Amino acid sequence: MNTTEVTFTLAPYEEAVADALMAALGDLGYDGFTYTDDGFAAYIPAARFDAGQLERSEALAYFANQYAIRWTVREIEDRDWNKEWEDHFTPIVVDNRIQVRAGFHEPLPGMEYEIIIEPKMSFGTGHHATTALMLRLILQHKEQFAGKRVLDMGCGTGILAIMAAKAGAREVTGIDIDEWAYHNAMENIRNNHADHITIRIGDASLLETEAPFDIILANINRNILLEDMPRYIARLAPGGLLVMSGFYLQDLPLIRERAETLGMKYRHHEEEAQWVAACFYKKDTGC
Repeated sequence: MNTTEVTFTLAPYEEAVADALMAALGDLGYDGFTYTDDGFAAYIPAARFDAGQLERSEALAYFANQYAIRWTVREIEDRDWNKEWEDHFTPIVVDNRIQVRAGFHEPLPGMEYEIIIEPKMSFGTGHHATTALMLRLILQHKEQFAGKRVLDMGCGTGILAIMAAKAGAREVTGIDIDEWAYHNAMENIRNNHADHITIRIGDASLLETEAPFDIILANINRNILLEDMPRYIARLAPGGLLVMSGFYLQDLPLIRERAETLGMKYRHHEEEAQWVAACFYKKDTGC
């Protein structure tokens, strides 16, 4: 089956913006990405390519106000996307404390935490600003993870679940709707020796059978967060923390209003490249 390759150029080029656009295109069905010197290429089965869908993309429209974005389209034969990722995947360091790397990279000395993530097609290699922001918030509140029950909603590669386990959580559950993400997360869990993490395939309806969580991490997107927040909060223990990302700074008031309407209290947020991760709690827990 042939594949449509859409090559994007960004001026000026910023990797965080490229990652944000990749995440948005992933929601549109694009299932492979490679970096270029001044942008990236995105891939989708040729039969599913829709030029009008790109023109209507909210993410492209948002960043077009700040960057010159151009793209070209061509149809190509299929290829080994995992090898493409491996050729372009680079390690990252968060706050000089966490290294996120693939198994074929050398570890850096002096890191407090190391997370091994195989660069498959699941979202969450650490390169996207929202993943780095969530990792940063876990670091900031590490003492609150010790001995706690944690949920990673929309877990992707399992990177946040793994970090929660390394921060001392006694039990971690990851949920993702994508079967590919499930298999990738399980592989990453094994590679990080995080045996007390459970991954389930499904959406927020799975929470109905779960016991309360002390901490819920949700790095998804604005619309899903707004829709599923009641289910998260229903399974959040009294005094529990809800940490959310996957939305822009301009969307924070909307997210905050929704959370506060549901009885949560806003504490603070972190931002990077216009992306936000925000912390809420049911009552004062020192977050």
